[in-house]
Amino acid sequence: MLKRLMLKFFLLSVLLNINLALAENIKGVVVQGNGDKAQFERALKLTSNMHEILKSTKFEVVVFGPTVKLLTALSDEVPLIQKVQAEGIKVIACGRSLKSENIKQADLAPDVPVVPFGAVYIVERQKAGWQYFKP
Repeated sequence: MLKRLMLKFFLLSVLLNINLALAENIKGVVVQGNGDKAQFERALKLTSNMHEILKSTKFEVVVFGPTVKLLTALSDEVPLIQKVQAEGIKVIACGRSLKSENIKQADLAPDVPVVPFGAVYIVERQKAGWQYFKP
């Protein structure tokens, strides 16, 4: 009985170490931050939590559609955006969405870069070996 338990524990620890080793080799994770305010907050918090485990992995949250309004310097979301940025997570705005929402890049919270087209950027990241995650 004790031998079986020790063997199970050993196999479990090996599998856990393999999974962590594989996870640490992920090139990056790009997260879709599109939706309502609650979904946007969930995307940022989830990305932060994943970053705690996958410390050596790069993370980006790509925001498009009407959700880009939450990236402005006057948004209530700025403290959360700055928190994840301080952790090394990029929060990126879609240029097309900014244009359609009549938001200028100068209106964005500090250190929020803009890509020309958010959906295309996500596809390019996937082609480059990044993992895509939509909360």
